[in-house]
Amino acid sequence: MEKINFEPIGEAMQAFDTDKIDISRRMPIINPDGTTGETMDDVPLYTGVYCHISFNDLDNPDPNTVETRPIIKALTINCPLEVDLQNGDYVTAYKLSYEGNIIETYSGIIGEPSSSMSRKSATMQVRTDV
Repeated sequence: MEKINFEPIGEAMQAFDTDKIDISRRMPIINPDGTTGETMDDVPLYTGVYCHISFNDLDNPDPNTVETRPIIKALTINCPLEVDLQNGDYVTAYKLSYEGNIIETYSGIIGEPSSSMSRKSATMQVRTDV
């Protein structure tokens, strides 16, 4: 059986990568006093990574939050396979207009990314109070 090369499909899908993300990650460090610690996730490891952002509003019928009526969005980030996304990364996602202006900004921690033959995908939940 002959293997199929999916790289051209992945390259063609990059035409839809009109949004951007910044990726931050907590990483182990050794402090000056010799103890171990972690970097903060306020300094991005990668910035301006092109991707495609899609999302769905999820209903939240929780009676305990009826006063705030939060809207919970499941935001999906689709990007090329070579993008270094890992479970637990803190991501700031920028939905961009056709002109490249920022329409909306979302921040959160992503779950375990999944990979297909030509793309990588990760999901994070974003809560907005109405």
